[in-house]
Amino acid sequence: MSHSITIRCDICGATHSSSAADSVGALRDVIVQMSWSRARWNGRVIDMCGVCGAREMAPNAPGRRCGSCEGGELFDVLGHDRIGHRLANALLRAGIDNPELLSNFSARQLRDLDGIGAVSAHHALNRLHSTPNERRS
Repeated sequence: MSHSITIRCDICGATHSSSAADSVGALRDVIVQMSWSRARWNGRVIDMCGVCGAREMAPNAPGRRCGSCEGGELFDVLGHDRIGHRLANALLRAGIDNPELLSNFSARQLRDLDGIGAVSAHHALNRLHSTPNERRS
């Protein structure tokens, strides 16, 4: 009987599966060669695909706006940083275009959307329910 092991990027939700890996540890060893990584984020260990890893490691020049930032209330709530911009763009593609609509979703429902992993879903809900002063930190 064969089985498949899948690892999901906790930021964007991308997955990698293997039926050849004997264990999750063996699969992690293989995907490291594909630029996947494990990282600490807000006190948690997350899995990160190569694309998200490259974005997180990219220097963030002061005063430079992200090229994908369309501005607006959703971007303001989620944050004008790499994860906030990626999350807002993923939500816009899913038809969620304002904080009020976002507030109707649970973390599980957000994870079911394309481009949103567990970390992004929790980030969205944490930012949504924080005060403006808490968002700046």
